Amino acid sequence: MAGTITFVGAGPGAPDLITLRGVEALKRADLVIYAGSLVNEQLLDYAPPAARRVNSAGLDFTAVIAEIKAAYEAGKAVVRLHTGDPAMYGAVAEQYRELDRLGLPYSVVPGVSSVFAAAAALKTEFTMPGLSQSAILTRDAGRTPVPDGEALEKLAACGCTLCIFLSVAGIRQLTQKLLAAGRSPQTPAAVVYRASWPNEIVVRGTVADIAGKVEAAGIKRQSIIIVGEVLERSGELSSLYNKHFAHGYRTADPRDGFHGRCALFALSAQGTCKAVEIAAGLGDEAKVFVPEKHAHLVPCARLETYPEGGFADTYTGAWKRFDALVMVMAAGIVVRHAAKLCRSKLHDPAVVVCDEAGDYAVSLLSGHLGGANRLARAIAGITGGKPVITTATDVRKLMAFDELAARFRYRLLNPKALVRIATAMLDGEALELTMPPALFQNFYADNPEFRYQGASPDGAIQVRHAASDTVLRLEKLRYAVGVGCRRNAPAEEIAAAVDAALETAGLVYDDIDCFASIDLKQDEAGLLEAAKNAGKTVRFFTAAELNRIEVPHPSLAAREKLGVNSVSEAAALLAAGPGAQLVLDKQIHSQATVAIAEVKS
Repeated sequence: MAGTITFVGAGPGAPDLITLRGVEALKRADLVIYAGSLVNEQLLDYAPPAARRVNSAGLDFTAVIAEIKAAYEAGKAVVRLHTGDPAMYGAVAEQYRELDRLGLPYSVVPGVSSVFAAAAALKTEFTMPGLSQSAILTRDAGRTPVPDGEALEKLAACGCTLCIFLSVAGIRQLTQKLLAAGRSPQTPAAVVYRASWPNEIVVRGTVADIAGKVEAAGIKRQSIIIVGEVLERSGELSSLYNKHFAHGYRTADPRDGFHGRCALFALSAQGTCKAVEIAAGLGDEAKVFVPEKHAHLVPCARLETYPEGGFADTYTGAWKRFDALVMVMAAGIVVRHAAKLCRSKLHDPAVVVCDEAGDYAVSLLSGHLGGANRLARAIAGITGGKPVITTATDVRKLMAFDELAARFRYRLLNPKALVRIATAMLDGEALELTMPPALFQNFYADNPEFRYQGASPDGAIQVRHAASDTVLRLEKLRYAVGVGCRRNAPAEEIAAAVDAALETAGLVYDDIDCFASIDLKQDEAGLLEAAKNAGKTVRFFTAAELNRIEVPHPSLAAREKLGVNSVSEAAALLAAGPGAQLVLDKQIHSQATVAIAEVKS
């Protein structure tokens, strides 16, 4: 029986910087051929005691290949252990070629390169906005020549970050080349010797003085040289952290995104991998439902399984529990199962269908009120695919009034009027709009068919179709319910506590925007069921977020058990937004605490 051959990147030096896959390969090894003083020999302890350990420092190329070939043909597991990542100056290409010629199969496990260990030691980033958006990994010419077009003088002229391997012995000549290329003598420079090893040395300076400092430190080998303004750690704020910057995992305006609990379903292994990718982008509230045989592909925190033949029942259960279903499978399967469960656009969850490659995210059901259109756009941003949205208003770049209600937390008082109003909107007929001026300016002012009638004192929206005298009314959802509950509290107990709080405050469920709680309760079945039965989403907040909110009745029990001063009051105020005020202080029940806050903005 043939053996296995695995090239493993050992990492930069520290034994805990090898990859998990690399460790597993070593644990199975019968023969480990490692690169002498460049590889930390502590890594060899991962191999079984009976495994042969061969230092390749005393072997030529032919001898190394002979060792690998003999062990492979004897059915042994061979690990060729290279420093850092084999792809960077690893001298592996000739080994790959020879093994290919001999017809011997092999696999490669990447490793952490010393250049990135050097960045960690320097606590810097090689690419910073306003300073450098490129990094060149190179070496200076020495015993191994470099192509003419890659001479250091030419590469240095571009001004980007330079990461220079295998060149510290000639650092004085190297700095002269940098100056000749136009680099300022004051350009920051650093040398990291044996990055991540116990005897790591970091030398900082400039192009003008780094050579002298390195010579004084006695450094002659095993070092990475970094040159560039990024070493000052100044630069501009990355767009990644700009709240107005949209990317695949965040919209520029949070209201443009989807908010709610998502259940992702997949049937195949490839579909499962895509579902996991999407779930990671959607956030902590996304769960992945897969057949039991694919459970190993899903992180435990997201995993929900169903047995062979259990898809239909699991899908039906998720329909009732979640705000959205993302189906990574054929649309026909989804349609046949969803058809039995649909009630109305006021109640159905969002349903989005995605192919296994992530090329398309199809908004199938509840595009506006349920948020499927927004969810499809979010999924396409995650996968790099295209959102497929067929609602006529979206195709024409118009803000539908049910979409407006969903985004800005309004309730449709007379949803039957929506069809007539939407038809008039699409036909270009005049509509009279009473709404907050900012909403009119943002979404309707550019179309002459929309005639502004001013704003209502209570922020309500009214849309009147004069030709048919049809009026659509939308009322602002003004309240958020904060809920704290015991572990495994029954849904009916939580619902009873909320019912009592609403009655005390003189409110009804139609006045409520959402429930809110601490993120430690994201898996609390009773809370989720109570909210779902009430037709509300649950917003979850971290302990740090909750502790920033001042509350009238801090809880010693919450502080001891959850590390927060308050759950129900703080969560209600956070969910209601800036300027919110409590209209009902914390009410304590046997299984839950409830508070209600009013939205002020």
